[in-house]
Amino acid sequence: MTATEDVTARERDLYLGMLRILDSPEPTEPMRNVLETLVALSQAQRAYLELYRDSSAGDRRWSLSHGCSMSDEEQIRATTSRGIVTAAIASGTTVHTAFALLDERFAGAPSVKKQRLEAVLCVPLLGGVPGVLYLEGKRGAPPFSAEVIRIAEHVARFIGTAAQRAGAHRPPDAEDATRPFRERLRLEAVVGRSRALAHVLQQVELAAPLDVTVLITGPSGTGKTQIAHALHDNSKRRNGPFVELNCAAIPEGLFESELFGMMPGAFPGARRTPGKVEAAEGGTLFLDEIAEIPLTAQGKLLQLLQSKQYYALASPRVAKANVRIIAATNADLPQLVADKRFREDLLYRLNVITIRMPGLTERREDLGVLVDELLLRLASEHGLPQLRASPAFHVACEIMDWPGNVRQLRHRLEAALIRACHEAATWIEPRHLSESLQAPPERPASFHEATRQFQCELIRRVLKEVDWNVSEAALRLDLTRAHVYNLLKAFELKRDDKK
Repeated sequence: MTATEDVTARERDLYLGMLRILDSPEPTEPMRNVLETLVALSQAQRAYLELYRDSSAGDRRWSLSHGCSMSDEEQIRATTSRGIVTAAIASGTTVHTAFALLDERFAGAPSVKKQRLEAVLCVPLLGGVPGVLYLEGKRGAPPFSAEVIRIAEHVARFIGTAAQRAGAHRPPDAEDATRPFRERLRLEAVVGRSRALAHVLQQVELAAPLDVTVLITGPSGTGKTQIAHALHDNSKRRNGPFVELNCAAIPEGLFESELFGMMPGAFPGARRTPGKVEAAEGGTLFLDEIAEIPLTAQGKLLQLLQSKQYYALASPRVAKANVRIIAATNADLPQLVADKRFREDLLYRLNVITIRMPGLTERREDLGVLVDELLLRLASEHGLPQLRASPAFHVACEIMDWPGNVRQLRHRLEAALIRACHEAATWIEPRHLSESLQAPPERPASFHEATRQFQCELIRRVLKEVDWNVSEAALRLDLTRAHVYNLLKAFELKRDDKK
């Protein structure tokens, strides 16, 4: 059998296998056979299939592979989840890189460097099921051909349809770890069902009835204000006021008057002005960004915590305060104490009970319900239609990094909702997450085309710099000479002999 006949036979076997997927009540084994045939046909090193289940599920992935051990699958997941897969799902188009180590989109990823990834092909599944088909080329092999890319896209279409029919992406409802606390506490503003959030609510249940100071820590944008509200709403002071003061937003010279108020005589023309402590009488005073309190005011806050007494600015009389203090910060207060920027005795007074809010990286299973709930709230706030997020939109949100946590997520969802409503779209899709994902009037180059252009120009530039010395170019690119020759052939690069 000739090489051409062998390829034709494998392609025929591949399509027969895909038909078996559609006919099978349990498609796992036929899918495995298709992956095996696809690896042989494409001459790939390995293939990996990942389907994303309902984002409210605890285990959101269903995967299948050929040529991968369990550790290999974890490496692939780590390699692709923040770059290649995000690009494929968010754009809904195929992502192909001829050499991941040289691709500026992915070269900075530690896992790409560690595994020295070369040719990678990632195709989003079709048929309404979020997921990807991933192929990894052999070391030193040329990029995947246009024909292989076409075949892989056909396979992804079939697998997506089969998975949708089989319901492989719909697991049982995930356990809501926060349910016991929701049955006992008022938590209207707290969204999520993860174990990490349940641990926070356990601390809220402990601290809320006690009239003690609580310090809420955690990264910026994680929802510390919502936890402060939950502490107030479930305390004996729930019928009193909840007063919030952002310490970072008050100029240093005005902080004392803002917190404690002032009397006539504080400065020319001054009138009696109540401070936040007086405004919170009988309720809760929430001091956000507590690390930003000026050192000059920290001593007076310490006095308030110790004696429940304070002096308004320019007042000769001491005032009594019936307030509960809740403070929040994303700063490392012990380090600020060591740097002489925060009083140690004040830290001890604030740190009676500490509740740490986890970042979204620690509670990714909450992203699904957060997206749905935030979209509903945003639609209500802006008077917009209550559009639902598509499955692919949920997955795009789950696999993205959110360094700004819930605050950043809310802002991106707000923009996505506005764009989707402007389009009169039926669903909110991944392309609505960013302007850069909007389709321009003219057809842009595909990921495959753009990547090939980038690789071609890089190889051409390096070869020109070394006067087409292939050995020197290979050394500069950290490639083998054989691989450089493969790239020259794949990109049809030839030396221009004209001087």
